[in-house]
Amino acid sequence: MNGPSLPARNKWDRRYAGRTLEDLTEPTPFLISCLPELPITGLVLDVAAGDGRHSFILAQRGLRVDAVDISWQGLRLARQRAAQADLWPGSIQFVVADLELAWLPLRVYDVVLVSFFLFRPLLPVIKDRLRPGGWLLYETRVEPLPDNPLASQRRDFWLKPRELLDTFSDFDVLRYDETHRHRPGGCRGGVTARLMARKPVSESYG
Repeated sequence: MNGPSLPARNKWDRRYAGRTLEDLTEPTPFLISCLPELPITGLVLDVAAGDGRHSFILAQRGLRVDAVDISWQGLRLARQRAAQADLWPGSIQFVVADLELAWLPLRVYDVVLVSFFLFRPLLPVIKDRLRPGGWLLYETRVEPLPDNPLASQRRDFWLKPRELLDTFSDFDVLRYDETHRHRPGGCRGGVTARLMARKPVSESYG
């Protein structure tokens, strides 16, 4: 792994190192709501998979999953959970990789999932890895309004309003919204963009 990536890798390894299987989080409501529309066979790419909360439920559905993340500690937890459920080895493959090299496995996927991760140079690679007719599920944060004190922070990791929709405007968009997240206790969190779309089947695409 290249030098500039080490701080990010160390950050996420530290975050996951002290966790156990009991600490694993549940899939996001967005993914749960999309599950009935997804295929039950095929190959999935889970980008920035973390502790595998999404890889796990997709593999339970019958899909084969490539779970890619910079943190081997996060994927270690994911592998333990998958092994307990007899989903590994077999249904999930774990890949430790620096996504900020704009690299993804050289395979064609039926579903690509990205949850709370943004690295803009990776977006065209995601498009390329998705087969014609394949499904894209993408959710991540939208930057605050200019008068918000956080607006100047972490801008590289937050979308601009409608940016996700515009980026995949050449896809068939089935669902899109930008709404506030709901936190425990009923508090309103920041704005999240959520996109469900399919890559066109046209042979002239791209």
